[in-house]
Amino acid sequence: MKTLGVGLLLLLLGGCASLESPNPASPYYAYSTGWVAQLDRPLTIPAESATVRLQYGHVVPRNGVQEQDPFCVVELNTVSDAPQTLQPGRFEVLRVTRSVSTLIARAASAPLVKAQFVNDDDGEPSFLYYITAFRLRDAAQPNLRGMTCAWNQMAPGNRPLMRHLTLDEIRGALGDWMRLIPPKETL
Repeated sequence: MKTLGVGLLLLLLGGCASLESPNPASPYYAYSTGWVAQLDRPLTIPAESATVRLQYGHVVPRNGVQEQDPFCVVELNTVSDAPQTLQPGRFEVLRVTRSVSTLIARAASAPLVKAQFVNDDDGEPSFLYYITAFRLRDAAQPNLRGMTCAWNQMAPGNRPLMRHLTLDEIRGALGDWMRLIPPKETL
């Protein structure tokens, strides 16, 4: 009886264990400190916006994102009347966070992706984003805020997946615009 109680306790504690993985192919890869995001060519953010979207290795318009596939949104702190250009460079990755949301949005000053909560016939939301957010810093470009990568898990064909993007999927969305470089180039 005592071993049953110990086994049950271990099972319960195991359920509290982190989903983080040391495997970069895992959607739960644990990003360590020391990562860098390197922008390899100038990236122009359109006028009246603080964001630009990358998908399939291309810049895509706000309304052109295929949300069922991985995409990334590079974000500045301010909206401008004129286009803003993020210059090539190495950006320190300060923090990587993951979340799940029925919509993607940031502060009211500049919406990231316009999405609304809409119910299907089955009563479930039609948008469920698995989000990986990179907080970025570049002393030479203090207007840089970060990058958010996501995909809509409620899109047809994605429902059985229900997971965060892998590092390779994020890299595929970024193409040759930006590279995520691990500490000491170990990956």
